Amino acid sequence: MNSHENIRRTRLITETAVSVALATFLGFIRLYRLPWGGALSLKLLPLIYLAFKHGPKAGMAGGLLTGLITLILDPVILHPIQVLLDYGFPYIALGILGWFPAWPRLGIAVTSVIRLLSHVLSGVIYFSAYAPPQMNDQVYHFYSDSFGLTFPFLLNDWTTPWLYSILYNSSVIIPEALLMILIVPPILRRLNRMPI
Repeated sequence: MNSHENIRRTRLITETAVSVALATFLGFIRLYRLPWGGALSLKLLPLIYLAFKHGPKAGMAGGLLTGLITLILDPVILHPIQVLLDYGFPYIALGILGWFPAWPRLGIAVTSVIRLLSHVLSGVIYFSAYAPPQMNDQVYHFYSDSFGLTFPFLLNDWTTPWLYSILYNSSVIIPEALLMILIVPPILRRLNRMPI
């Protein structure tokens, strides 16, 4: 291995460590605290940049490290599979962005859908006991009264965990995705013009 390769590898490790540290720090600065729990922050921004700049492997490594640090600092542990669904897969999925360097908005959207699916599955399996009573009826009547739309399947008991998990996790992931879709492309353009 030549010295140029050593320098490149050292730079990648350093940038990954800085991205993880910055993501962790930004996770403490909440732009908005959501009513059901969770918060909107800029935590993903350094990890997104890492994935776009260095590709999927670096993005996955940075995401995994951030997920582990988040688990250590703010743990909610019910089962090993739940830990993977909430702290492993959603953060590792950020590496997918490395496959979309020319289409950052599409990459953010795809990654956000994958992250949302992982969190929803965790919510259905492990957090359904927190679903408010009569939630199905309330959502059914909201759509019926407001829009004239009826969704009879909402009245079935089996939909409660799914509905609760989708609404809860969407209230965090969707605003976060929209924020990243708005701010990441201009930031990437500006940073890519800067000399290294």
